[in-house]
Amino acid sequence: MGSLLAEIRHPIRLPILVALSEEHLSPSQLADRLNVPLDTVVYAVRALHRAGLIELVRVEPAGVGENTVRRVYRTLRRDWHRVVEVLADFLPQDPAPKASGGG
Repeated sequence: MGSLLAEIRHPIRLPILVALSEEHLSPSQLADRLNVPLDTVVYAVRALHRAGLIELVRVEPAGVGENTVRRVYRTLRRDWHRVVEVLADFLPQDPAPKASGGG
């Protein structure tokens, strides 16, 4: 359990897992969808792949060069959204708005 938490502690990794549980995507597609720099996503995808949380689905031509390929990944579990829901329960609740003192 501790190693799982270590793998998802980076702020972009859990959103990647959730996105990949919804559809198979490449790092460039993830970067566009999550509005995150590509190098950040590539690093996170490599870490998640090494940890065994995602797998390579296919390698296809990227269309930008003769030797350029796009690697497409998926998660091994489809319920990462549940982790997000559980973790949200641990966040502190917003305090009630303070009444403005008008007098």
